[in-house]
Amino acid sequence: MPPASLKRVTSTDRDISPPPAKRRAATTITNNIVSNFFKPASQKEPEKITFQVVHDTLLVGRYRDAHTVDRPKPLKIAAFDFDDTVITSKSGQKIARGADDWKWWHAGVVPGRLKQLAADGFAIVIVSNQAAVSLRSDSRSPKDGMRSLNNLKGKITAVMNALDLPITAYAATGLDAHRKPRCGMWEQLLLDYGIEKPSDIDLEQCVFVGDAAGREGDKATGVKKDHSCSDRDFAANNGIPFHTPEEYFLGEIVKPFMRHFDPSVYVEVGVTSSTDTAPTVFTKHHAVEIVLFCGSPGAGKSTFYWRHMQPLSYERVNQDILKSRDKCMAVAAQLLEDKKPVVVDNTNADIETRAAWISFARRRNVAIRLVHFTASAKLAEHNDIVRALTGDLMNPEKRIMLPKMAFAGFTARYREPKVEEGFEDITEVMFKFEGSEEQRAAWRKFWIS
Repeated sequence: MPPASLKRVTSTDRDISPPPAKRRAATTITNNIVSNFFKPASQKEPEKITFQVVHDTLLVGRYRDAHTVDRPKPLKIAAFDFDDTVITSKSGQKIARGADDWKWWHAGVVPGRLKQLAADGFAIVIVSNQAAVSLRSDSRSPKDGMRSLNNLKGKITAVMNALDLPITAYAATGLDAHRKPRCGMWEQLLLDYGIEKPSDIDLEQCVFVGDAAGREGDKATGVKKDHSCSDRDFAANNGIPFHTPEEYFLGEIVKPFMRHFDPSVYVEVGVTSSTDTAPTVFTKHHAVEIVLFCGSPGAGKSTFYWRHMQPLSYERVNQDILKSRDKCMAVAAQLLEDKKPVVVDNTNADIETRAAWISFARRRNVAIRLVHFTASAKLAEHNDIVRALTGDLMNPEKRIMLPKMAFAGFTARYREPKVEEGFEDITEVMFKFEGSEEQRAAWRKFWIS
């Protein structure tokens, strides 16, 4: 059910009008338009299509107040991705050249199927990721963002006018909780359609259709590999059946698919502690020593420090806070002079970085050890996204989501640490999820788009 932080879209939300049609003025001004212009507001006909922005990044378009149509409950929802599912580009380009560069994905099937769904009592919605569109006035490229916005609104307007059905379209323009496969758009549409309790919706009768299904390509037949599995994962996150456009509209058989990361394999039943890393016994060997962490961002290093190292009186040095290795070493040097053991809580991915700390330790005649966090980059990215987007549930430090390049950069620099580099010993920490039932339910969803 929708969380309290979401809000129902009303006329008080920020309105965005559809883009003007690119036609000659003489053909757009009719007697009806002129008559409607001079009518009092109370007598004007309502606009067929309205656009609104919710939570700064979510564009919502509606045809004739689609969410207020009287439909029996439990509600049945037929949801569709937009590009390469309902429509595709006329030009054949992956990125449409303009608002009029579109055609039906299959003209002989798609419009008729959507109209039949409406006649059968389904609420029809479009749920689309549109990261190229900017809704913010402080965008780095406001001109390009506005052009993309107008193109998107133009296509949605044309499709809605062609179908003449009560449809709502949701477009996630940010990399936040609304982006598929995350559940933000689904939670918003449940709120908009008045779904307040489980019995208000028939999940088994609902459906989501999309082309991002994790299908592998086939060079022999010219079939391209799907760009992601986000549509299939979106349906799984929300507990509704999923089909590709080929399966749903054309009746083709289900094709094999692959998820490149499935969080459920890391979840074990019966764990009741906090999150991030498996319980590991760490013993202090020397009253004063250096312990170097090595692992991807999001691998659980800081959590491990607070749970296992801080109780042993280790002081933490972190480059995210101090901003440079030189400052980290300066702080570490002072801590060692004060006879305090030190944890260097950085990624320390490459041999050269680790060698600098080994040399630092030798000059001060203290032992240096290493804790190796073995979580993969995909697992670490998943951890980071869950942490950033679940608020107080799993993000007490209020950390923001890291860019994908943070994980790709670590992978490119990473060299497996060896004792032979100069460490007294290496402790490996393998990831295992630990958390409450509520945390487990959130963590095991698909979050990587």
